[in-house]
Amino acid sequence: MRTAILTLVLFFVASLPLAIAGNGNYKGPVFDTHLHYSSKAWPVYSPKDVLEKMEQANVKSALVSSTPDSGTETLLSLAPQRLVPGLRPYRNASEKVTWYKNQALLAYSKTRLATLRHKAFGEVILHFPKDLDTPQMSQYFELATKQKLVMHLHTGADVIEALFKKQPGLKVLWAHAGFNEPPEVIARMLDQYPNLWAELSYRAEHIMGADDVEPEWKPLLIRHADRFTVGSDTWENGRWRTYKYLIDQHREWLGKLPQKVASKIAYENASFLFGR
Repeated sequence: MRTAILTLVLFFVASLPLAIAGNGNYKGPVFDTHLHYSSKAWPVYSPKDVLEKMEQANVKSALVSSTPDSGTETLLSLAPQRLVPGLRPYRNASEKVTWYKNQALLAYSKTRLATLRHKAFGEVILHFPKDLDTPQMSQYFELATKQKLVMHLHTGADVIEALFKKQPGLKVLWAHAGFNEPPEVIARMLDQYPNLWAELSYRAEHIMGADDVEPEWKPLLIRHADRFTVGSDTWENGRWRTYKYLIDQHREWLGKLPQKVASKIAYENASFLFGR
């Protein structure tokens, strides 16, 4: 009897570190900060399909932007408390290359911003620091400042640095945390710019190793636990098809972090950023 009790006690003690660090995947709610419902998805996935996919993945809220913006408007009409609208300033995929210097798209953006209560501008792509220097971009900055929009930018660290030199007061959500930027660059950027948050769509495979978070990522995620969010980036239908898997990829590495850190990154940071 004593042997059996001792065995149980030893098992319990050995299990404590796992319980503290997080055992298994993160199971709490998720705020997806990179959702698109663009025209190519409409014939395949109805708005109800999208909401069902979110429900199945336990995604309680999402930042959604679409090409064109009417996709966001359609989703928002069904779930206004669940979705946060962001504005993509282009009407079709071909316009995303030169949107930052296209006067017609600036007019389109002003019209759309007057139609919905957008909380973000983007997700948009910028390739070079000089892309920020157009007359149109100056007006986009004015709109973002006036309407308190979070800039959701798919770009490199050099563009983010140039942006904050011009507009230090803007809030920026950095799509994919720069996509290929290494952890040391992300750390430097978050240290330097208090108005910068990093969104981690397409990054789960970089973060998660064979059986734990990669050693160069774990201290970064913990140290800047208030500055990261997660996302799916449903830019094409294949990512809608595998939506739950994309969210589960995040749940895997989140489960390797302390619970408070995981909850912040999965949901609370985005909720704070967008006032939800």
